This record gives sequence, C-alpha cells and structure tokens, in this order.
Amino acid sequence: MAIVPFHIVDAFADHPFTGNPAAIVPNASGLSETEMMQITDELSMEAGFVLPPEEPGADIRLRFFTQRREAILSGHVAIAAFASMADRGFMRPRPDGLELTLECGAGLLPGGLTSTPDGRTLVTLELPPPRFGEPVPVGEVAAALDVPAEALRLGDHGPQRVSCGFDQIVVPVSDRQVMRGVFRKMEAVGELTDRRGVGGLTLVCPESHSSSADFHCRFFHPRVGADEDVASGTSLGAAVAYAVDRRLVPRADRIPIITEQGHALGRPTKAELTVTTSGPRILRVELSATGAVVMRGSFHFDR
Repeated sequence: MAIVPFHIVDAFADHPFTGNPAAIVPNASGLSETEMMQITDELSMEAGFVLPPEEPGADIRLRFFTQRREAILSGHVAIAAFASMADRGFMRPRPDGLELTLECGAGLLPGGLTSTPDGRTLVTLELPPPRFGEPVPVGEVAAALDVPAEALRLGDHGPQRVSCGFDQIVVPVSDRQVMRGVFRKMEAVGELTDRRGVGGLTLVCPESHSSSADFHCRFFHPRVGADEDVASGTSLGAAVAYAVDRRLVPRADRIPIITEQGHALGRPTKAELTVTTSGPRILRVELSATGAVVMRGSFHFDR
C-alpha cells in the first residue's frame, strides 16, 4: 500500500478557512496521472503536485489539475504549494527573500519566499508575460452576463482578450451594482468562452469594497474549473496588465496594485501585484500573497 501525504492550503489567506483552498501533494513522484486526477476529484478542489525539476535552474516542478483537466498554470495553487513547502520546512523563507524558480507547463517562472515580521511567509511569483489579443464586442459579453452593455465599459475601454498564462476575456465594469450582482447564466458564459477560445471571463471594477484595494475583480471559468473562483492569480495578473495597458492607473516604472476578490462567495481575499514597465511595454507582472495550511492528511493507494 502506498501512503501519499497531502496538505490543504488556503491561498490568498493569512488564517485558515479564508482564501481559496487548494490541495497540495508535496511528493508526487510515485503518482500516475490517473492517480493525480483521482486525488483532485476526491477532494473536489484544484490540486498541485510537487515533482523533481527536469529543467536546469528550476527548484521544483508543479503539475496543476482542476476537476475537469490538467492546466499549465494555476496562480492560487502555486501560492498554496510554496506555502505548503515552507510549512513543511522543505524551503526556508528569509527576511530578505529566498529566490526560487518554478517549472510548470507555462515554463520557468521566477519566484520567492519572504518571511514577514509576524512569522508568515509571503510568496511571490512572476507570471508569464502578458499578451493582448483582440477586443471582444461589448454586446456579446453583455448578452452572456445578462447585464446592460453600457455597464461594461470604463471610458473608451471595453472587453479584450488578455493572457498572463491563461487566456481570458478581461471585462471592465463601471457599475458597482452590476459588479456585485448575481450571475446565473453560466451556460451562456461557457458558450462565450468556448466560442472565443478562452478559459474564462474576468470582471474588473475600480469601485472596490475596501478603500485599500484598487480594483474589485471576479473570475468565471465554468468550462475549466468552478463557475466562479474565490481568487485566481492568472486572472488577477491579466486584470492588472489590462489596467496598466489601458492607463486605468497612473503610469510608472513599477506600479503596485492591490486587488480584492471572492466577496460574492463569502470569502473575501486581497492580493498584491506589481507591474514593471519600460515606456509603453509591460515587462513583467508579479503576484504576492500568503497561504494558510488548513489540513494535513494522506491518501492510501492499493498497489
């Protein structure tokens, strides 16, 4: 019998039962892809499997699974995985930052672990460089969300395809009530994402719940994972890249942006992102958040 330890970690959280939960298997070398999928299904949440690196310069390799398929990158699962590794003592954060490199389906991603004065571990991950695709007609998005089209613009800026490791449609929302409403037509959202060849829909609004947040975000991906996500790193990366590219925030060489997400699901979260620019170009998008270990357990496989 094979015994496989696992952690459940709340990402984007500083204490348990908040944030976005993910299952982390810290030593998945002996698992088949079928067993990885079985673990993901059993726990009914996204999961990350830690493996020895294959690429030179990488410190760890991660495979990401939703209940529907394998993904090349999941931001909240990566945050959870690094928090889990720090909790188990496999990686030791430092006050000045421990630099690490993650190998995953999206390539080699720089990251780091910083110990905070209150004893937590702040995980930083550089997301894949943003890519900007075609604009998406506002009427098409409004029909899928069942909201007025005029609510889905910020000035002259409308929906656009953007990726920070995960192709999605970023949708600016000017109406706070629309942003905080209930979206029931998930089949229509799924049809839109299928038609456009993207994985999800990210709503971004400058009318935030907290005065410390720059944007309130919501992420829907009914074809890939849950209908709505508590907090998604790749979604937030695309949202802030869009905000910087469309000059929704003041331009600078390094632009710190705080986002909030998860309020509609009863699990409010915050994330810190930093966008580095050079003239009109976005050089990189970095995501920073903490994670809290909620559960430790093990799976038993008969072999």
